[in-house]
Amino acid sequence: MKKIMAVTGIRSEYDILYPVLKELDENDNFDLRIVATGAHLSDWHGFTLDKIKEDGFEVIECIDYLLMTNRKTQRSKGVGLLIEGLTQTVEREKPDILVFIGDREESIATCIVGNYMDILVAHIGGGDPVYGNADDPVRFSCTKLAHIHFATAKPYAENIKKLGEEDFRICFSGNPALNNILTTKKIDRKEISDFLNLDIENSEYIVVLKHPMSSVVDDAYFQMKVSMEAIEEFSEESDIKVVGIYPNTDPGSYDILKVIDETVNQNIKFYKTLPREIFVNLMRNAKVLVGNSSMGLLEAPFYKLPVVNIGNRQQGRLNAGNVKFVDYNKIDIKESIKKAFFDEEYRTYIQSLDNPYGDGYAHKKIVDFLEKIDLDDKKWYVKKLLS
Repeated sequence: MKKIMAVTGIRSEYDILYPVLKELDENDNFDLRIVATGAHLSDWHGFTLDKIKEDGFEVIECIDYLLMTNRKTQRSKGVGLLIEGLTQTVEREKPDILVFIGDREESIATCIVGNYMDILVAHIGGGDPVYGNADDPVRFSCTKLAHIHFATAKPYAENIKKLGEEDFRICFSGNPALNNILTTKKIDRKEISDFLNLDIENSEYIVVLKHPMSSVVDDAYFQMKVSMEAIEEFSEESDIKVVGIYPNTDPGSYDILKVIDETVNQNIKFYKTLPREIFVNLMRNAKVLVGNSSMGLLEAPFYKLPVVNIGNRQQGRLNAGNVKFVDYNKIDIKESIKKAFFDEEYRTYIQSLDNPYGDGYAHKKIVDFLEKIDLDDKKWYVKKLLS
């Protein structure tokens, strides 16, 4: 039996990881351990540790590292705290494989601990470039530090090979989060409206997911202000509702929340977090996703959902064709939302697009791959430099 330790730090990344965790938990060949960190332990972000437990998983460790300073020192100091705490947990639990997603603090900390402690590290989401953000070089570093790679798209698997990683380590799995879309039961709009306390049963709506960007963190307030002014004007002119979700924990998030507090009205509401069942059904019925969230690239194509991505966050990623990038210009933002919302020819085009991020069964491919790994074969632990 292989002992797997999964490290998770924020609601968005946990929802991607959830189908993999469920598949591992139901497989008798694995002993699953979960470490919860970061925003999962933050009341400010809805204390999503409770959601992990509600999903039926046992959390064997909670590691606090989140320093809510809104300063650039926050993340680097946090990584140090997480490395210290995770080292103690790994020493005690002695897992065979560490599993994580993406490019946040949990990612680089898990890689460092795994490498120094001679434990295999499995990375979901490598080879995926995101320009202009601190997360991009972190993701790149994780790709080189990890022993096992699960790529969410075929071009990303090719990128991993170009970095010199050996073929046997690489699996094109697709995006695990797509399984949530396939398996979450349908909820009618009245039930969603009642939960949100916002009438989207009788009104069309857009969803807003906007995060700060590390390379322009000092502009976070201005960028969110321009974005919300455009969204608010569109909402009033078109008589539509706006459902927003709080930003991540990165520096600049306080500035975004300040704008949210200044903007919320009877037609615009923001939420700290939403249950998966509500969120998936919210996206199923949304007309447009606006902001700069990774789900616009990674999951929205599966929903056949038009996306208006404001600013450079997510630039460089594989675009299925459903995402329109627009600068921080109020007129341009409004026009792009209008096109995505009302232009039936454009919306029909998006319905016809192929989704490059898999078929919704990435979780099974990941678990099958992990199951076949021979822990006694030293090739997995010693990485060769390929020319």
